[in-house]
Amino acid sequence: MKKWFMVSMIIAILIASGCVSDKTAQNTEDIKIGVLITYTGGLGPIGEGMANGAKLAAMEINNKGIIKGRNVTLIIEDTGTDPAKAVEASRKLIDIDKVQVIIGGVGSSETLAIAPYAEKSKVVMISPSSTNLKITDAGEYIFRVVPSDLLQGEAISKLAAAKNFKKAATLVENNDYGIGMEDVFKKHFSGNVTSIRYEKGKGDYRTELESIKKANPDVIIYVGYPADASVILKEAGELGLKKKWIAAEGIADPVMFDNAEVAKQMEGMLLTTPGRSEQEEKSDAAFQYFVNFYKQTYGKEYGIYSDTEFDATMLAAYAIAEAGHGDKECSSGGG
Repeated sequence: MKKWFMVSMIIAILIASGCVSDKTAQNTEDIKIGVLITYTGGLGPIGEGMANGAKLAAMEINNKGIIKGRNVTLIIEDTGTDPAKAVEASRKLIDIDKVQVIIGGVGSSETLAIAPYAEKSKVVMISPSSTNLKITDAGEYIFRVVPSDLLQGEAISKLAAAKNFKKAATLVENNDYGIGMEDVFKKHFSGNVTSIRYEKGKGDYRTELESIKKANPDVIIYVGYPADASVILKEAGELGLKKKWIAAEGIADPVMFDNAEVAKQMEGMLLTTPGRSEQEEKSDAAFQYFVNFYKQTYGKEYGIYSDTEFDATMLAAYAIAEAGHGDKECSSGGG
């Protein structure tokens, strides 16, 4: 979806739900935007970077007066990379904090779990990172700023074919993200596939890794999150599982190099991320503005989905600014 098409859609929804008006000048109170972040759980290692992206957007919105003189206040809730906690956090944002826009969820399972209540409550959700195919049809109020797994799953299969791999093992977390990516990969990969799914937070994945070792694939396709991936890669090294790896973007974050043993296992690994080429990013003035803004503010490079968190928050602000956000209090109940 093109950015401005998404803005137009969100504007239309905000107006249709009766949650905005053109009386902006009559109200100077801050506009509350809910933000769901994974400070803990499997995606915990990338939560701070994503939160930083939303905070940078809020700084940009407020410093430049994007919403006609009104400031944005972010209400941030930790989902723990857990769909049940994500639902609880989103209900708090909708029913207690009375937000009309939520940036989130992070993981696909979270977003799919939250979507029915957000849809019923007529609250716009914009995910910065959920890629499962089912999110496309999750509701009229549900958006995302990243491509679905259709793009990346097929790209991984083409990459494996280009490397002349004939036998693959898919090692994926047993959730919507992992299974969704695995399904697309298997659909497009013409070789033999051994499918291994694991449960999050086990702390020991030797059984799954031994099964892969026994299958003797040419390549391991990994789809998961940093916390478990660090354990898996460390144990793979200990078991002498010397295979080629292709990993999806869930672990394409600098945090993966914090542990020297894990970093060593990632040598030679191929990582795929949905987005543009490095050359396109370098020539994009707006993107470079974000890169420099992030580094100047936090003293380090941005991480995976920090940029799309920034984009999603800015998208919400521009939609509110264009539609107008007046004095009318919206019911959080569905309809």
